[in-house]
Amino acid sequence: MSPISTGFRDLERLFRETLKSVGNFNYVISTRIDKATAERPYFFIAYGTKSSDGLKTFRQIEYDALRKHAKNRANAMEQKREQRLNTVDMFAGHQASVQEATIDEIVSEQKSLASTRLMEVLSQGPLKFSRVVAGLLQPFMLRETNVKDICVDLAKTDKIENTWGSGNRKPADENIIKLKVS
Repeated sequence: MSPISTGFRDLERLFRETLKSVGNFNYVISTRIDKATAERPYFFIAYGTKSSDGLKTFRQIEYDALRKHAKNRANAMEQKREQRLNTVDMFAGHQASVQEATIDEIVSEQKSLASTRLMEVLSQGPLKFSRVVAGLLQPFMLRETNVKDICVDLAKTDKIENTWGSGNRKPADENIIKLKVS
């Protein structure tokens, strides 16, 4: 990671911390938006809210927007390449699908990190699922459905108790999430 990239990240983190303090927000998160035709940040979108529902909504919109942006970036890069080389790639549409898949890979990585964090947090004691969601959506680029999947996966591997029922059911806000007692 370049020093410039680290500097932007530090500046962005400082901005979020200041916004949270000055705005008296419970949650402040941000999303990096890359330039359409370059592998570097174009801007960050910051969002502050006092509501966990606002946090959930932002993360869902963020996911949808980043998938669309990835597709648009792939198309813009392909158009730039075609203009530069004066040739058309017959597989150009495939690249857009690959870019969208990259967002899902990021979410998969974030789920893994969040799973580890959840186990650390639960070692301090049980929590309502609503608290688990809020606690994981702020630091990780995840949606509520991803947090539910994390809980289901951890229950299947006997790391946490399944307190929400069997079958295809997933945790609800009022369910208690706790470590499995061996």
